[in-house]
Amino acid sequence: MGVAFDAPDLSASSMPANHDNVCYADIMGGGSLGLRALAERWIALRNTARPSPNTTKARRGDLVVIAKLLAPGTVDPPPAASGMDPFVVLDRVEVDDLAGLEDAIAVYARTHAPASIRRVLSTWRGFCGFLAREGVLGVDPLADIEAPTVRWSPKPPDIATLADLARMAAEPSPRARHPWPQRDRALFALFAMAGLRVSEAAALTVGDTRLGDDPPRLRVTGKANKPRTIPLPPEAVAILTTYLQDRTDRGHPTNPDSPLLLHHSGTTGLNRNQISYVVRTWFRRAGHNSPPGAEAHSIRHAYATALIDSGARINEVQALLGHADLSSTQIYLGITADGLTEAAYANPLRHLTTPQQPQPPETTGGET
Repeated sequence: MGVAFDAPDLSASSMPANHDNVCYADIMGGGSLGLRALAERWIALRNTARPSPNTTKARRGDLVVIAKLLAPGTVDPPPAASGMDPFVVLDRVEVDDLAGLEDAIAVYARTHAPASIRRVLSTWRGFCGFLAREGVLGVDPLADIEAPTVRWSPKPPDIATLADLARMAAEPSPRARHPWPQRDRALFALFAMAGLRVSEAAALTVGDTRLGDDPPRLRVTGKANKPRTIPLPPEAVAILTTYLQDRTDRGHPTNPDSPLLLHHSGTTGLNRNQISYVVRTWFRRAGHNSPPGAEAHSIRHAYATALIDSGARINEVQALLGHADLSSTQIYLGITADGLTEAAYANPLRHLTTPQQPQPPETTGGET
């Protein structure tokens, strides 16, 4: 048995919004319909764009978390160990229940960060747009909701902090039951010298390390399954070579399809949560505050900022980070208006349009 969750009171007396005037088209054939089949179809249609597995998982989670608030009565989600799809909660939500969608979003927003609220809103707006196109919804229940502004990016660690983190990665933790400093140094190198996302690091295989190429490089599969290649500096190559040799010495597999970052057992790769935990312990052991939930991302940010400070062009950093849109790189690096103005003013061509001052006539030594 799973733990029962009581759905919040969505009555008019407890909610700020008034949705009495929201009407919905009947399903063909009359009656109402559970949302699960419709949600599954919408997810399948979105998957034609080949999003990353994490994007699909996030969309499904966004639908489930709000469906729990919309489902009448008590919701008993299946235990994680049962293997059941949490999507079953959408069977309990009918189209007519979407009249309370605005209020359910308001309940969710009380306890979640702006970035999470924006993501959930984006998911449900996409789903509601699909329902409208299918003739299931007559109006958009989220039309009057504004998404919160998100201007957050984890502050990159400074050089001294990064040096401490590198030292923690190289030194076995006295509290670790199965320390593996060679692997942890490789993990630090992937963030600090290649700027990977946590999901990208978790997905790497041994075959993705092209250490014998000229130059040595790393093959990465990013968001939306878009591949990119990242050149590796000699320091990263040395660290990865030492780690792969240590794997061999431990009797762990090194075939190309094997996960690059292994669990200490050698049978499975580290998942995203395990990688995030390892990085979080570096911050804790070094005595530094870490951005909650974004420890590894902050090192990626430091990588990108260091590239810019060293003279790399924005489009080059965009390619290395795997950003589809240049604006993402600008926001990611925290480029300020002052910085852009300074760059624009440094353009030497601006002087080409400066009016020339009249020159005094040349004298030939005659009478003045």
